[in-house]
Amino acid sequence: MKLLKVGVYHHDCWGSESTKDYPTISMTELGAVHIVKKDDHGVLVDCFWRITADTEKELTSYLKYVQSLPSTKQWKLFMQNGNKAYVYMQFLSKTSSYDSILKTNALPVGPIVQEHEHEIHQVATEKPKETAKLLSNLEALGEVKVYKISDFSEDAVFGALTRKQQDALLTACQNNYYSWPRKLSLDDISKKVGIKRRTFQERLRQAEAKFIPAAIEKIVKEKRI
Repeated sequence: MKLLKVGVYHHDCWGSESTKDYPTISMTELGAVHIVKKDDHGVLVDCFWRITADTEKELTSYLKYVQSLPSTKQWKLFMQNGNKAYVYMQFLSKTSSYDSILKTNALPVGPIVQEHEHEIHQVATEKPKETAKLLSNLEALGEVKVYKISDFSEDAVFGALTRKQQDALLTACQNNYYSWPRKLSLDDISKKVGIKRRTFQERLRQAEAKFIPAAIEKIVKEKRI
């Protein structure tokens, strides 16, 4: 299994364009990405960002700019403290790099980071063909930059997860539980793997509660290097 850190300059997307105009901006997605719907108009996405800039003035300017974009459908500033802000955002994009990654059966293992014109993802892939398909899907959206490909390190990614919690998280991802629309519900997945729904749900929620903070901490440490 391989761990891949990859960025894409996403054409016709507010994120890449906005960080081109504001080069010191860095955005980290702190919650689960929620694809609200997909139709002929594009992909409607909910997300929660931590946004930082070199100065408070630049951050304030950037927040006003993004809020005014036609692609921004909902916006709520929860907190701004100096050069850091926490924002809920719902936006419409013609395409979604996150959705493109999920279609390859790759497993997202860290928060999405938006900076220096790139949407940056960290994913785990089991087979070389999955890596190739993932890169091909992203290249259809724009220019791709591979930051790193390394052997998968369970300790670095899964932290304190038990084996059963790891299995629950991987099973949910492999069955497109985090894509939208969902093809299978928790009931469907638990029946498929022969586990009671309540048991599977508890393992999955426990895994998410451990995994997301650990993944965010890993990203923060890597950005400091």
